[in-house]
Amino acid sequence: MNDKNKSLVGLGLCATIILGFIALMISEKTEDNALKNRHIDVSHTYKAALDKQMKAQAMYSNGVVWKAATRKQIDTYMNIDKLTDDSAQQYQFLNLSKTQKIHPATLDKLLKGKGILDNEGTSFARASRLHDVNEIYLINHALLETGKGKSELAEGVAVDAKGRVGKGNKKYYNFFGIGAYDHDPVNEAAKYAFKHGWDTPEKAIVGGAKFIKAEFLNDEAQATLYGMRFNPVNPGHHQYATDVRWAHHNARSIADDYKKLKLRGKYFTTYAYKE
Repeated sequence: MNDKNKSLVGLGLCATIILGFIALMISEKTEDNALKNRHIDVSHTYKAALDKQMKAQAMYSNGVVWKAATRKQIDTYMNIDKLTDDSAQQYQFLNLSKTQKIHPATLDKLLKGKGILDNEGTSFARASRLHDVNEIYLINHALLETGKGKSELAEGVAVDAKGRVGKGNKKYYNFFGIGAYDHDPVNEAAKYAFKHGWDTPEKAIVGGAKFIKAEFLNDEAQATLYGMRFNPVNPGHHQYATDVRWAHHNARSIADDYKKLKLRGKYFTTYAYKE
């Protein structure tokens, strides 16, 4: 092969590599845009969804006692038209099934002074990247469930080798309230942590992220705060919380934390109920 032909072959290989790289970039950008602009059409009306929420267990607290939520209270926190234009409540529609790969040191800024969660930025970053879950959401969810890292459950509950809560010297941790059934939340959540071997804060953070991803965020219709709480595709079923304000509180905290870090959420989902 002469030098001219070698040059042509070399140019051809370079062109192929460049075109392949461009195609990969376009593919990634298309996928990225799809995640940023995910849209879900709901097959029933908002009124029908509200009716189903009324039949489900929905609770509301005035700060003193918990009561069954009224239709008006549910509507206040469920009506999308009242949420999307609010700078904080728009974070109810952040796609939680996508990490933003925020540096652990940056995450630690949100955890300073937060009890046992202080300095666990590396654990949250690992959980976020390992299970592809938004890290700001993970931190806020944990802080909400644990009284900012200082609740009895957050500080660890002793469980012995036979699974008896309050016995033995080894502590187990549960930062997301998983398995914390209303009749006995601390003991039930501790049993869940014991069953899954969450005997360090890191294991509880990573394990909790895995649970949330598998049980909720793998379903694109539930991969938002709004979807986790109100499940618009199947209202009244498989909902993460009974508190009608759960998504509202989390969205406000997430918005505040993005602002503190001078960052913005990248990926969002829109829902449209049937007319």
